[in-house]
Amino acid sequence: MAELSNIEGLGGRVRRASVTLLNANPQLGMWQATGTAIAHAPNLTELRVPELSESIEFNAHGHSTQAALREADGDLIPARTRTASESHQLPDLSPISENQSKKVKRRKRANSLRERYSDEPKEGWGPTIVNALRALWKFFCTPSGFCITIYFLNIVAMLFFLLLGAAPAMNYPTADDDNSPRKKWLEIDSQILNALFCVTGFGLAPWRFRDLYFLIRVLLVRDKSAMQRLALQNKGWFRPPAWALDDRDSSDDQGQRDEHRSVDSTEKPATTLTGNVAPPTVLWKLAFNVFMMVLNTLFQVVLSYFMWAYNRLDRPTWATGTFIGSGCGVAMFAGIMSWIEGRKIKKIEGPQLQIIGEV
Repeated sequence: MAELSNIEGLGGRVRRASVTLLNANPQLGMWQATGTAIAHAPNLTELRVPELSESIEFNAHGHSTQAALREADGDLIPARTRTASESHQLPDLSPISENQSKKVKRRKRANSLRERYSDEPKEGWGPTIVNALRALWKFFCTPSGFCITIYFLNIVAMLFFLLLGAAPAMNYPTADDDNSPRKKWLEIDSQILNALFCVTGFGLAPWRFRDLYFLIRVLLVRDKSAMQRLALQNKGWFRPPAWALDDRDSSDDQGQRDEHRSVDSTEKPATTLTGNVAPPTVLWKLAFNVFMMVLNTLFQVVLSYFMWAYNRLDRPTWATGTFIGSGCGVAMFAGIMSWIEGRKIKKIEGPQLQIIGEV
């Protein structure tokens, strides 16, 4: 009985660990991670306003966030600001019908963080560059920032060191001789590149095919739970349609999403730096990214077959370039899509707010 209970206990722990791992939401590719990180990087306005630049932080995905405190009246102040200045409320100029005025008493809207510091004096280029370097270091110290930097440095080194003829001494007796050092090192570099691509192509395959399953459920049966899971996975660049939101969230965000305007009353405090919420992203863009990630894994399977089943002399000359290019191409398309949509969201909402307390 003791042995049986030990086996069940070990099996249960393994199952719980596997479920927890599958429910995680890692970045599904280096190009996509890079695209969203660039889209959410601090802009010049954030770097030039002292109060905003000092409170720039980065989350685990390498996206910039603004650490803020919420005042009792709902206004936000940067976390580094020790004393809150007197809040300057903006008047609510939206028209009110007679029926609305009878039903609810409208109040002034709580200022967003950007509104409070939009008229603040800007720093010069010297301090701005220092703020940018400080933000870059914070980004590098995040898990995603470190991995993105090291990953692409390795790829750039492997691709350009030999492919562009950076070491002419290796061209002996000729550059195209099969036994030249250049050809041998090209094979070594190709195998290293293949191994780097396997890290993302195979290591992230469970989450990529999980998202493909969720996408199929969304497209076929309009599964609300699956849509919410996909929105959480891609929250750096994707906003879900209204039917996928909870009833409370849908009613809260309806006024914010209308023409990118902020809420008309203070019933719900601002949850973004600008006070605005981006409109829903069209669904085909989500499907495009999911399919590109799946194709990247499939191309990596074919590339690995040619790299591992053939030696450098017997391998078809077109195979390596074709499938390295195809795998990189589809991943790059997903990264470009994530960058374009993430940039749109950043322009509307600003960096993600991290409310760390109240004052």
